[in-house]
Amino acid sequence: MTPRLWTFRRSPFAGKVRVAAAEKGVELELVEIHPAKRPPRLKELNVTGRVPVLELEDGRAIRESSVICEWLEETHPEPPLWPADPADRGRARGWARWVDDELTANFFLAMRKFAFGTAPDDPEDIVERLIGRLPRRWPKLEAALGEVDGPWLAGERYTYADASAAPLAVRIVEWAPQLAPDPGEHPRVDAWLTALRERPSSAAVDAAGEKAEVA
Repeated sequence: MTPRLWTFRRSPFAGKVRVAAAEKGVELELVEIHPAKRPPRLKELNVTGRVPVLELEDGRAIRESSVICEWLEETHPEPPLWPADPADRGRARGWARWVDDELTANFFLAMRKFAFGTAPDDPEDIVERLIGRLPRRWPKLEAALGEVDGPWLAGERYTYADASAAPLAVRIVEWAPQLAPDPGEHPRVDAWLTALRERPSSAAVDAAGEKAEVA
C-alpha cells in the first residue's frame, strides 16, 4: 500500500509536503478533503482535523508538514534535502521555520480571510495587517540570500527551506501579484521566487487527489 497523504490543494503546508515528495521521487496517494466537510477518518488520524496528515501502510499517522518532511528525509535519504554540514543544516532548518511562520502563514491567512471572511473577534483591518507583513519581510530575505553562494537559502543546494516557500511562490503571482517583491529593490528574492516557480517539483503545488468520502 502506498502511503496516503490527506491533503487540500490550496493548503500551503500540504503543498510543501507534496513538493518535497516530488523532489524525493516518492509516490504518495493523495486524498483530497473539503475544509467544510472533513471526513471522520481524518479526525481519527488527527484530532485537530487538519491537513496534511500522512497515513502509513500500517495505519499509523504522521501529522504536521515539517514532521512529515522529516519522515521523508529519514526514509528516503536520496537526494538529501538538508545540508550535510551540521551548522549549515541548522541554518537551513531555521530558515524553513521562518518561511513557514513569517511568509507562508501571513500570506495564506490573509488570502483566506479576504476570500472567506474574518472571525468575529478579528480587528477590522486584520487582512490589511496580514498583507502588510509580507513586504516588510523581503529586506531580511534579500540579505539572507546575499550571504550564500547560490540561488537557494542554503546556497547551491535546494533544501526544505526552499520547498517550504514553493506554494507562496506559485500563489503570490496568481492571487496577489502586487505583493511580490520589486525586482529593482529585492532582486535576489525575485530571482529566488522565480526559480521556485520554474522548478519541476513546484507543479505539485497544484496536485490534487481523489476526493475523500464524507460519511
